[in-house]
Amino acid sequence: MELLITDVGYGGAGVARTPEGVVFVPGAYAGETVEAELVSRHKKFARARLTRVLAPSPDRIAPETAVVPGMAYATLRYEAEVALKHRQLGDLLARIGGLRGLPLLPPVPSPQRRHYRNKLTLRWDGRALGYVGEDNRTVLDTPHCPLSHIEINDALAELRRGSALRRLKPGSRVVFRHTPRDGVRLGLGKPPAGELTESLAGLTLTVAADAFFQINLPCAELLLADFREAARGVEAVLDLYCGCGLFGLASGAGRVFGLETSAGAVRSAARNAAALGVRADYRCAPAEELPERLPAADLWVVDPPRAGLSETVRRRILRELPPRLVYVSCGPDTLARDLAALAPAYAIRSLRLFDFFPRTPHFETVVLLSKGEIDSKKVRVEFSLEDMDMSGFQKGATYEQIKAYVLKHTGLKVSSLYISQVKRKCGLDVGQNYNLSKKENAKVPQCPPEKEAAIVEALKYFQMLE
Repeated sequence: MELLITDVGYGGAGVARTPEGVVFVPGAYAGETVEAELVSRHKKFARARLTRVLAPSPDRIAPETAVVPGMAYATLRYEAEVALKHRQLGDLLARIGGLRGLPLLPPVPSPQRRHYRNKLTLRWDGRALGYVGEDNRTVLDTPHCPLSHIEINDALAELRRGSALRRLKPGSRVVFRHTPRDGVRLGLGKPPAGELTESLAGLTLTVAADAFFQINLPCAELLLADFREAARGVEAVLDLYCGCGLFGLASGAGRVFGLETSAGAVRSAARNAAALGVRADYRCAPAEELPERLPAADLWVVDPPRAGLSETVRRRILRELPPRLVYVSCGPDTLARDLAALAPAYAIRSLRLFDFFPRTPHFETVVLLSKGEIDSKKVRVEFSLEDMDMSGFQKGATYEQIKAYVLKHTGLKVSSLYISQVKRKCGLDVGQNYNLSKKENAKVPQCPPEKEAAIVEALKYFQMLE
């Protein structure tokens, strides 16, 4: 079919509007006329595969490198990519959060477009080592990743020449983690072990090798410079989702209180604070388990996963009303939702996009909020029992959140049974025996392939899968 692409949605697919509904075409850009082949049709939209570009955009270029899965903008001029992401951010804030006229600062491009990633995760299927394809099953052999650090690619080439892969169980993940001081640390079938040393924003930090850390260090330097301006003059920081303590320690505050679910990251954060002479109290707990009595803090920092802030955390912020709040987001859609909830009590002072992930659809956003005048008649904090349902809890999202995401993005309804089957297949903790019948020899329905693919996409979105 021939389609006119009118826009590019968040996620990187071109958007065409037809009498039958919206069609998403990955690899197509606004203003282009393309030929595409229908792949799937849903209630409200369809997906198609780009087969030929009939009239290209002036921003279309030949790929600068080999293209691996996830490089949605490999054929888009980089300046146009950053401008597109900036526009997508504004659109999401307006459409999801109803937030218009915000102080959106100029976007910050990445200093490097290639070899910027300090972590690479691949899958081994017994024959091929690489990224997982669009069907979420096929492993696409990947001898080189143009987005990952050169030394990671050297280690990848060496691993492929050796015999270690053949001893690895099919379905295992292979993780490469790089720092300038330590070289490359490798995890075969499990996360890399031990601790690494990172230097960022004038700080030397100890980081657990299996814990989260910034992927793009050159861009992180720029983000931290922006953050330090927002944190100027603070004396005490409350750091949620604190990791190894980066933001709290970079703030210049003399006191830091932090929560983090990774025990290794908490140990690293405590060591880092001690080395820098900062009085700190780091605890291994989710952000939802903030103690009832909190230490005084003139700045809160939140750096949640793509799922954003839970309702519990949003309620707590609105209850405590810290004078300043810095929100570091990797999910602009959930950021829009959270800012809309905080808007009655906070003024958004600045908002800036940092292109941490060139050639992919993703980016980071840093928002500075400060306490505004509150009209008690307009502040409404909604309470949902969803957050209290711990039966389906998994780090990243509840079963209900996964169902809602799949329904919103695909129009498909999925059951807890199907979600548990897919989670078990992906090696995730199920939490309940949803796929065990109470009746002996009962026939259990299996998740259809289309719904399995949609659930896997949701798990990736909520950072439960890489």
